[in-house]
Amino acid sequence: MRIFQYVVAVAAGVSVGMTLAPAKQDGDKLTAATLKNMLSGMGYELKTLNAEEGKEKYEIPLKSANLNIPVAAELSPSGNYIWFTVNLGMNSSTKKHEELLKENFNIQPTFFYITAKGNLMAAEAVDNRAVSASVFKRVLDKIVLDVDKTSKVWQD
Repeated sequence: MRIFQYVVAVAAGVSVGMTLAPAKQDGDKLTAATLKNMLSGMGYELKTLNAEEGKEKYEIPLKSANLNIPVAAELSPSGNYIWFTVNLGMNSSTKKHEELLKENFNIQPTFFYITAKGNLMAAEAVDNRAVSASVFKRVLDKIVLDVDKTSKVWQD
């Protein structure tokens, strides 16, 4: 009977001397100000694209071996994600994008999409929980590499 009570207690997550790790709190999320500070603290020279409260967006001028690639960084409206995007120019209405869709498979989680205004974009979203500078560095390096290595597919 004692073993049964112990198994039930463990299954319920209650045991003498056992503690559960606390869940991540919303306080672990970056705000627009802390996003800007973290990127600046990493040595990036930021340009503010939008300073309107709740819509803050910053540009990071990056380069690949072949291209200048300005990457924008912003929080999603919910604050749950940090979006890194690259504007690749206006979409060509005469161009079929089958090759871009195939590249989405190769470069995921980076992906291509077209905005309502007709801009062709590359993007990657990062979960906004306990984000570190090393995560930002990895994502920025990846999106720059992805944009560069797919340039023959998206450039006119």
